[in-house]
Amino acid sequence: MSEIMALAGTGAAMSTTASSPPRLHPGTAVHCEIRPLGSCADIIGEWADLATRAIEPNPFLDPGFALAAAQHLVSFRDVALMLLWQGGPGGQPRRLIGLAPFRRRQRLFAAEALDEFADPRLLNGTPLIDATFVAPALSALLRAWRGEAGPTAGLTFHAIDPGGPFAAALTGLARRHGFLADWHSLGRPDAQFTAPTNLREARAAFEAHGTLRLEEPSTLAGRRDAAEILLALEASGRRGRTGSATLQDIREAAFLRSMSRSLSRQKLCRIALLMLDEIPIAAALTIGRSPASWLYLAADEDELARARPLALLLAMMRKTAPSRQIRLAGGLPVFGAKSDGFATLRLSHRRAGTPADLAARISRRVGQSLFRPRPAIHGG
Repeated sequence: MSEIMALAGTGAAMSTTASSPPRLHPGTAVHCEIRPLGSCADIIGEWADLATRAIEPNPFLDPGFALAAAQHLVSFRDVALMLLWQGGPGGQPRRLIGLAPFRRRQRLFAAEALDEFADPRLLNGTPLIDATFVAPALSALLRAWRGEAGPTAGLTFHAIDPGGPFAAALTGLARRHGFLADWHSLGRPDAQFTAPTNLREARAAFEAHGTLRLEEPSTLAGRRDAAEILLALEASGRRGRTGSATLQDIREAAFLRSMSRSLSRQKLCRIALLMLDEIPIAAALTIGRSPASWLYLAADEDELARARPLALLLAMMRKTAPSRQIRLAGGLPVFGAKSDGFATLRLSHRRAGTPADLAARISRRVGQSLFRPRPAIHGG
């Protein structure tokens, strides 16, 4: 287990209740712990509490999502969490103020090292950082990364909101740590999810063949059944014919069932069905708490695809909750995109151009090439 100590420089203590984290002085040292993701079940309480206090909420780093991924998905098998604790190790009071995923990389002739981690299922890659202790947590993260990867190693954060508070805090702090920030766009999402321009006409086209209604189960049992309908609908369509449906991969299907159950208990997962009479013609699973959520998996009836029932479903979901915004992979909202979406943030060292630095970078790349994890079969 890797341990690194960093001094917390700024921040303010937050008020405590009977169930709140311990009150610690802003100058308390930050202890960095590197732990395999699969062995973090014993800190679910502290982890879940941090998720509610994060400067930017990220349901994809909620314990319900991440631990289910570690249990079922091969691409998460070597993931480790960098846990930033305010307070010393041992029995001293401590408070979790930061959490970020990395990959453990085995090396042939040296101890294992940390490497950057990204997965297409993580539609939001923002680490969990305590909103009250942003500067101490981010400073400790950068110091810990340098301790693991080397003094001139760069660091990449995937799927980050350039206009969010995390990006603003990190880029400002990174400059003081000798990093340069560079943004790379994630590109535009598929246009198939664009809402119909005339919702009434779109509904009328379907209602000529039956009664159209939106169902969003509110009970755990109802969401479990809706998840099975979504999986079956996806498998019966285009993805099923190409062998890429979630239901055709045992691990992916087990992960989705486990993840959706866990997040549903916290009201972080919703599944909506578009019914034509008693037949489901479209289904969508969103992750996140209203008003912001992410479209994780969606499917529609293949024979009706030209009429775009999935786009109609999303529009009807929005009509029932006008303040609800649904984001796609890449961060662009389905309704009224007003930004360029999410992007990849790359931090590089200012002095990483000397011969010694270039040699160290080449050595690191050679080491990375010796470990190539199995790519994910699905993007979610």
